Amino acid sequence: MPISYLWVAAQAASLGCDTGPMIEPLQTILIGASLLLAVVAGVYVVLDRTPDNFVVGFAVVLEIGLLVQAVVGIVQVFGDAEIASRVNFVGYLLGTPLILPLGVLWSLSERSRGATGVLIVSALTTAFLIVRVIQVHG
Repeated sequence: MPISYLWVAAQAASLGCDTGPMIEPLQTILIGASLLLAVVAGVYVVLDRTPDNFVVGFAVVLEIGLLVQAVVGIVQVFGDAEIASRVNFVGYLLGTPLILPLGVLWSLSERSRGATGVLIVSALTTAFLIVRVIQVHG
């Protein structure tokens, strides 16, 4: 298993959470992709470049994965999955896919180094929200 998933699983277990039947490899990939997007955006900030088609395409692929996670999680809420707080779980599932597009739109509309920094914050926030989805799921 990838190290990032092991860390998240250990953190969730320390809080008494079970990662359950959510798509574990997808969550690991989404966390890794979010962190990688933050690193790429950081490189763009250092090079004083604005996001190009590569970064936007990467964010679109990540967003598709977030939407898949949201659909799977909402299906579980209506299924017989044991979820501690259904309202919080659905809130995190629906909120997570909103952050990244807002960051991308901001960074594309302003075209400055600071706006590219917003993309870093949105990618890191997305990774954090995925971790919270895992924790709330238990």
